[in-house]
Amino acid sequence: MKLSLPPALGNIWQLLLGITFMSFGICLISAVHLGTTPISSLPWTLAKITDLTFGTTTFLCNVAFLLIQILLLRKEFSKYNFLQIPLVFLFSLFTDFWMWVFSVLTVDSYLLLLFLSLAGNLFLALGVAFEIRSKSIPLPGEGLVIAVSVVCRQPFYRIKIGNDVTMVVLAAVLGWLFLNEIYGIREGTLISAFMVGIFVKIFTKLLDRVWPLN
Repeated sequence: MKLSLPPALGNIWQLLLGITFMSFGICLISAVHLGTTPISSLPWTLAKITDLTFGTTTFLCNVAFLLIQILLLRKEFSKYNFLQIPLVFLFSLFTDFWMWVFSVLTVDSYLLLLFLSLAGNLFLALGVAFEIRSKSIPLPGEGLVIAVSVVCRQPFYRIKIGNDVTMVVLAAVLGWLFLNEIYGIREGTLISAFMVGIFVKIFTKLLDRVWPLN
């Protein structure tokens, strides 16, 4: 069975599904404390340092990413890109909601925690697949990668890897300076770094069959 919606409506629904699944996946990965995702490592560490919610630090970090986009692109920065702010605000609200849901999660088995981390990566990848298919507004983190890619004339994937590494390094340094530990960067972080891209390709192929783009 194939799902068919008007293009504009379909794109909005896919974007909303994308940020819902992405926030769910990131929060599940983070809540089991085996290491958060590379892109979320900085706001996760800042949340621990400042006692702000994960959603709040996610929003603040993404506002910073948007400001960097403006500095890089200057006149090439489209006013349309300011729509990233309400989008990431909604994403941050979802993040705090899911963290509240997972606050009751108590699991002692390492294997079960690892399974939940993997499940979180599946949901994250599904969300990314929906976001890409929506062909609409990127979250500021992705928008920053696009901006750097344009300015430096380098492939997106190469800048994406560099951006993820930068986020992890910054999180590690801040954790070491303020918490006397590297917080939230563990085996789960490596799993996300390697597996999400693979899962995204799988889900994209499946979604193309179930929900073909018009």
